[in-house]
Amino acid sequence: MKLPAGATGFGPSKQPRGREDAREFLAACHAAARQTGATVTASQQAVVTPDFDVVLLAYERERVAALRHTLLNIVAFAQSLGDHVAPPLAFTDRPGLAQILGEIGYQVLPAVELRQPTTSADLSNLTAHEHEQIKYWKPETVGELLFNYWD
Repeated sequence: MKLPAGATGFGPSKQPRGREDAREFLAACHAAARQTGATVTASQQAVVTPDFDVVLLAYERERVAALRHTLLNIVAFAQSLGDHVAPPLAFTDRPGLAQILGEIGYQVLPAVELRQPTTSADLSNLTAHEHEQIKYWKPETVGELLFNYWD
């Protein structure tokens, strides 16, 4: 997997895509929740850490967190035990949600890609500052690199 500049959240600009994008993501998650039988129970916009927006969805027997990278158009899903997510993230697949969000234009990454070791990813497009952050924080997986709690 070749990661683009900004994958760590420390790209050319550390500025998140903004409140408007976070609202659009929340609206997309509400629509996807309705279509898949879930309820949106909470949302959190990225500020400094975590470096991603979170929308929590409750199904009858499970909770899932939809995660939106702040700089890239990437979405992933993680298991949620309650009203928040915390490291380490347990990435999961939600095919119904993935299809709906993919049709809207988000790139939804499957759990198998997120669980790959960072050492197997192509990091050649990342900035020098991102390489410094990786050396400091030592993420073990692609998911830890993309969806992180670094400051």
